[in-house]
Amino acid sequence: MSSFAEVVCVMGKNSQFSQLSKLIESEHLKVHCIDNSDEVISIIQQRKPALVMMDLLLEGKDAIDLLKEMELKGLRRFCSVVILSDRRENYVEITALNSGADDFLVKPVNKRVFVSRLRAWMRSHATLRGAISIAKNGEEIVLDRDRYTLITKGEEYLLQRKEFEIISLLASKPKKVFSRDEIKELVWGEPNHLVRNRTIDVHIRNLRVKIGRRYIKTYKGVGYSFDTSLSN
Repeated sequence: MSSFAEVVCVMGKNSQFSQLSKLIESEHLKVHCIDNSDEVISIIQQRKPALVMMDLLLEGKDAIDLLKEMELKGLRRFCSVVILSDRRENYVEITALNSGADDFLVKPVNKRVFVSRLRAWMRSHATLRGAISIAKNGEEIVLDRDRYTLITKGEEYLLQRKEFEIISLLASKPKKVFSRDEIKELVWGEPNHLVRNRTIDVHIRNLRVKIGRRYIKTYKGVGYSFDTSLSN
């Protein structure tokens, strides 16, 4: 894992980052912790981290507000964002994912689970960094890895990192049905029990809102595939 990669931690109430930062450093990553939400955007612009981790509840702006601001300023293309919260309600996680978070962790976070997730996030960053654009000839679709965009029929759709990874995976083998377990392993690089099915379903739903339903076909009880028919 590159010693140059950096993680920015935005600390809020009941933060666990004082302990987690030591685990991050043990993975040969730089850590920059801040507790002022007003500084987050400028810090990200300056340092361009591979990963931003935020407590949900912050002093001033909350993590959801910051996610929206990062999106508006085009800062989501080069970093993953993970939200941490001690709230266990399903709607809290769904709100975070719908707002653009790549992942969601419930505090207190198990140390072994955290290290496993951290390694997966960084593998994802290393895989996408420097990747080239790809085209699906005959399917009227281009997936631009440099800008995380899907381009079709003159329309361009900007995607979040995990959304882009999922659609890229499905498009890599058109008509193959990928189970949720396969998506967990290939996109998150995680053992099946560490990523919830709901996390995948939320990202799929968000993709359909952005690019329409015609690209992703659902096989109930099985998984998802990339639909090459492109029918509306």
